[in-house]
Amino acid sequence: MTKRSILAVVLLGGLVAFGIAVADDGLQAVPSLSSRVTDLTATLSNAEKTSLEAKLAALEQRKGAQVAVLIVPTTAPEAIEPYSTRVFDAWKLGRKNVDDGVLVIVAKNDHRVRIEVAYGLEGAIPDAAAFRIAHEYMTPKFRHGDFAGGISAGIDMLTHLIDEEPLPPSQPQAPGQRGTPIPEPWWSPVEFVVGILFGGVLGVIVVLILSRPRVYKFVLGRVPERARTFAIGLINAVPITLLMRHPMAALGALAAGSSLSAITGLSKTPRPSRRSRGSGGGGSSSGSGSSSSSSDSSGSSSSGSDFSGGGGSSGGGGASDSW
Repeated sequence: MTKRSILAVVLLGGLVAFGIAVADDGLQAVPSLSSRVTDLTATLSNAEKTSLEAKLAALEQRKGAQVAVLIVPTTAPEAIEPYSTRVFDAWKLGRKNVDDGVLVIVAKNDHRVRIEVAYGLEGAIPDAAAFRIAHEYMTPKFRHGDFAGGISAGIDMLTHLIDEEPLPPSQPQAPGQRGTPIPEPWWSPVEFVVGILFGGVLGVIVVLILSRPRVYKFVLGRVPERARTFAIGLINAVPITLLMRHPMAALGALAAGSSLSAITGLSKTPRPSRRSRGSGGGGSSSGSGSSSSSSDSSGSSSSGSDFSGGGGSSGGGGASDSW
C-alpha cells in the first residue's frame, strides 16, 4: 500500500470518527438517576415531587417493581421513543432477570409523553393499556397545565395494573409480609394427596420389580407374610420421604405402596411359571419348559416396558401520546 493510500484511509477514518462525535454531541444527554422523580424543568414543587416519590417507593416496597418519572424540556433532535430507550437502558429500571421496570417521560416543550415498559411487565401493561393511560389520564390534565395531577393519575393506573400482576416478592422482605411463603403444617392434607399421587407412580415401578421371584425373595424373603404389605409400603415411601421431606407425603406414599401390593397379591411369594409338558422325554420336556418360562418372562418384561414416567431487560414495549 502506497503512502497516499495510507493517508487517505487515515483521513477517511478521522472524518468518520469526527462525524460520529458530532452526532453524539447533538443528542440530549441522559441524566443520572438519583431519585424516582427527576424534573429537569422545575415544573413540580417540592411537595408534589415528594408525594409522587412516596407512591413509587410504596409500590417498589410492596411489589418490587421500579417506576421512575423523568421530565425534560425536549428530546430533540430525537423523537421521544428512541430517547426513552436510551434512558431506560442507562437507568436499568427493574430487577435483574425480572425486568419489572417502567419509565414515564414527559417532554414538556414537545408536548409529548411516553410510557416505556420493560419486558417483565408487558403482560400487565400492554401497549394498548399504556396508550390509554397516557391518552385518557395524563394528557387531558397536561393540556390545562396540571402536570403533577397528570403524572399522579398515570402512576395510580400503572400501580393498579402492576398490583394485579403476580411478580416475585420484593427483597428484602420481613416474615409475615405479603408474599412470604407460609410453611405447611405437618398434618397438611395437600401433602398427603401429593404423596399418594407420587407414591402411586413409584408404587407401580416397585410392584413390577418385586413381581420377579428372585428379587422378591432377596428383598422380602425373611419378612413375615403378614408384614410384607407394610414392608412394600415402606420401600415405596422412602424415596418420596427424601424428595418431599414431609411426614404426610411419606404417609401418602406408604398408603399407596401398601394398597398396590395388596391389590396385586404381593403379600405372598410369587411362584415361577409352570413348565409346559412336551411330547418327548424328560430332557426335551425340561428344555421346552425352559423355553416356555423364558417366553413368559420376556412377555412380562415387554408389557412392563410400556410404562414410563412423565416429566425473563427492557425491550418490552410501551406507548406515546401528545397534547
